[in-house]
Amino acid sequence: MAEYAKRAEVTTSTMGHVHNPTGAGVPSTSQFAQAKALKISSKLSSPPSSPSRPRTDSFEKTSGSSRRNITRKKSETSHESSHKKQGGHGKASWSMKSKVIEETSKNIILDKRDPNYDSEDENLAGYVLTSEGGGAGSPPRYSYNPEFRKTVVGPSLTLAEFKIRIDTGLTEYFDSGDGEEMIRIFEETGCAEFGFHMVKKAIEKSFDRGDRERELVSKLLSLSYPSTLSTNTLGRGFERLFEHLDSYILDCPSSPSYITSFLARAVVDEIIPPSFLTDPMVSQLAPDILNGAIRLLSRDHAFSRISAVWGPGDGRPVADLKASMDMLLKEFLLSRELDEALRCVVELRSSLFLHELVKRGVRVSIEGGVEDVDAMSALFKFLVVESVLSKIQMRKGLDRCFSLLPDFLLDVPNADELLERVKTNAVRDGLLEEE
Repeated sequence: MAEYAKRAEVTTSTMGHVHNPTGAGVPSTSQFAQAKALKISSKLSSPPSSPSRPRTDSFEKTSGSSRRNITRKKSETSHESSHKKQGGHGKASWSMKSKVIEETSKNIILDKRDPNYDSEDENLAGYVLTSEGGGAGSPPRYSYNPEFRKTVVGPSLTLAEFKIRIDTGLTEYFDSGDGEEMIRIFEETGCAEFGFHMVKKAIEKSFDRGDRERELVSKLLSLSYPSTLSTNTLGRGFERLFEHLDSYILDCPSSPSYITSFLARAVVDEIIPPSFLTDPMVSQLAPDILNGAIRLLSRDHAFSRISAVWGPGDGRPVADLKASMDMLLKEFLLSRELDEALRCVVELRSSLFLHELVKRGVRVSIEGGVEDVDAMSALFKFLVVESVLSKIQMRKGLDRCFSLLPDFLLDVPNADELLERVKTNAVRDGLLEEE
């Protein structure tokens, strides 16, 4: 270990001239080390600067430094940097040929052919980049075609944005019934690829509404074909309904029958071909609904029945509504089932027209005698208790009956006595106030 404690210094004498072709001796320090030592010695030899020493306009570094002597001078004028390249070899610099003009006293009208033109900026004052000798505005773009603005690759909205827009439009459509406006809202979205979702959303939104809204949805689908919605788009919308059928049943147990009626109505309106009902791929999604639609279409007078599949409460003429009232009143007098009669009256969705129901109920009951009059009085009481028939409608209906008493007497000689019995029962049940 002692002989390895200190190794001999590496010199020319020990290593030879292997690594030194010139044969000169290896210096102890390099020229970089010598320059650094010289710099340190020059700093130590110079006197320290005093804090109270006044600052001069210029100074020079000591001559012993390896760097070039630098002179810094104060300038009373602002520094002119317009001739600098400012990086990138001057390729991205601002040229003096362009200037920014502030327009505050007059309106600035941009070129309407510019793709960035905004009509809201016409009356706003601001900064406009122009060239010397030229006025404000964009240069003419002769290659610009306004039709290109309508060429969009893919939908212009996301599916979430499209759903919000369509949901709002359908709510307004159910209130107004304007199908042309609803189609315009859909076309303005620029999302023809999402047309199937409008079909799905419209039918889905009508589940918790009445027959009038369901009839409006059927009319909207028929109105949209073929200019807006194609057969493939409509079929895809029904397929989406079939895929979510389990969740619909939880919220609305009647949703399968509604979808079946919508599908049969679409076939009658000739917007979906009958072959759709026998498609093996679609049959795997909802076979019960397809079989139900086939049964509806196989009945006698199927087309006329399915055209009125949503009943009289869908905004149809008053004549159809009156015919439905006569039918349910006659069925009640035969069955005497109050719950079934209540359901039929609710499906009419004509709470302000129920005075016609009272008038027709009194007329059909006096033709049957005292028993039918008492049964009809029991129905009126049940409807008032269930908050379906208002006392105002009851009063209006009886007033109309008394005004038509001469006509009733022509058919029923004791019509006046039976009518008084109806009035007495109504007062007893609290439907009318005693006069």
